[in-house]
Amino acid sequence: MNQLPSSFASFHSGKRQGSRQWYTGGRGGDRRDGPGHGRNRRNNAGRGAYTRKRNVEIALESDLVNIEEIGAEDGTNGIRVAVQGCSHGALDRIYDTLVLHQQKSGKRIDLLLCCGDFQALRNTTDLETISVPQKYREMGSFYKYYAGLKTAPILTIFIGGNHEASSYLQELYYGGWAAPNIYYLGASGVVRYRGFRIAGIGGIYKERDYDMGRFEKPPYDNSALRSVYHVRSVEVARLKLLERIQNNSAKVEGNQPVVDIMISHDWPRGIEQHGDTAGLVRRKQFFEKEILENNLGSPSNEQLLIALKPKWWFAAHLHVKFQANFVHDNSSQQQSSLENSVDNPSTCDTTFISLESSERACSSIKGQHQPDLTEQMTRFLSLDKCLPRRHHLQIVNMSNESDVPHEPESITTSACLHYDLEWLAVLQKTHHWTKSLRARFPEPNLDEVVITENDIDAIRVKLVQSGSGNNDDPTIIPSNFAMTLQPHGSFGSDQHVNQGQMIGNPQTDKLLNLLSMDHKITVPYIYQVGLIGKNMKSSLITNEDVTDDNEIDLDDV
Repeated sequence: MNQLPSSFASFHSGKRQGSRQWYTGGRGGDRRDGPGHGRNRRNNAGRGAYTRKRNVEIALESDLVNIEEIGAEDGTNGIRVAVQGCSHGALDRIYDTLVLHQQKSGKRIDLLLCCGDFQALRNTTDLETISVPQKYREMGSFYKYYAGLKTAPILTIFIGGNHEASSYLQELYYGGWAAPNIYYLGASGVVRYRGFRIAGIGGIYKERDYDMGRFEKPPYDNSALRSVYHVRSVEVARLKLLERIQNNSAKVEGNQPVVDIMISHDWPRGIEQHGDTAGLVRRKQFFEKEILENNLGSPSNEQLLIALKPKWWFAAHLHVKFQANFVHDNSSQQQSSLENSVDNPSTCDTTFISLESSERACSSIKGQHQPDLTEQMTRFLSLDKCLPRRHHLQIVNMSNESDVPHEPESITTSACLHYDLEWLAVLQKTHHWTKSLRARFPEPNLDEVVITENDIDAIRVKLVQSGSGNNDDPTIIPSNFAMTLQPHGSFGSDQHVNQGQMIGNPQTDKLLNLLSMDHKITVPYIYQVGLIGKNMKSSLITNEDVTDDNEIDLDDV
């Protein structure tokens, strides 16, 4: 096993001794604000510091005003979930707001779900892997939690968006701890928490890349910097398999949801027709053309909405708060639109109601169909980006009423994250779908994959034998976070490791080893296999402004 670079080793040594003398603020910048803010040092004392502190407190109070709480509380089987829209790296602000909300309400928040644009930047080299115009590139505050300077006060789960530290997330393609108490679901993934099944899919939909292999590898060129966050058909197909497993299970009766909670960045296409469409267009007039053409949102997420029937779906991306109720009527029309929705983006009929009043719009939607107690309904919620006086946070009270298969009693009571055994079986059985070539591939054939109880039991046995989990419950995801790059502000953190190429992650290595799978689009962690490059000097790629047809301007109001 290779030795860590001396500067990296000294960081770990200093941290074990409780020393923070290694922290320098990074390339002359203000230690709180990241690179490019060294000119603000003169404000670190006196009136300047007092002014900034007051601004933070005012901003937090403003956020608290905009936090709405929905859902009935259930003291026995329920959980309180905070949902965040686009994070844009503002973890300090988000956590401070929620902690203050807990103090004022006297109620604990169990879980935080972040719907993309999380920006898990470890140091300044990660800035080169994020698709953001140069003027908006900032370190944010994630690195403090990565480095252990701070600990996330609430267990956090996030998925990727279209403004991410793509290299870091690509090394955790199957999911893992991005920092202590902060879990990344992967390109697509499923976990369990206190009896709730939580699924997610990251990125945004782009037709030209949907059937491509995962060919992108850092250092990214301008094209790959954008395509790396485009969702692939393989990731969607894997989630669809969960529906087939449930339909073949004798333990599930009736029209049960496949997952309880779904989180994404992109909206499911057409979801705006199940809420106040008129109000949405009044706030975001430039959505009108896409709504008329039935192109607002992701057709692949529309497929997942109909297939998985989640109780809740949380999203972001469009920088607006929007709620909708989608009724799963299982009609032949709905199934037909599902089958053709990706290949033919405008096959579904859409009734455009933006010119009506919001009251008429809502009543016309409700008048189309009144759900009865036997039908499933998905409650959709999208939230704004993290800025003052914006609706970017919401508290949702949830109760667990579904009878989910393969659910040990300890999973329903433990406050830990648990592996979803069916999902691990899906990853194992579909590993041959994973392609790393820059080529188009046929859409995966769901019929070729059969997952049995024996497959699931075999994974349970492997978890026990691995000894990495809890002795009483091997499905508990181990707290095996590993720091893979020097954190921002430590000596040498602005230098590239392995010439900016992928360095891997030991969490990915352990999961692949557990499932007897090889690396295809990831690489073994270089410090374990001796592949570290000798050139540790900076080799920055050109930072040019990039544009994307699907990008939402960060200045959007």
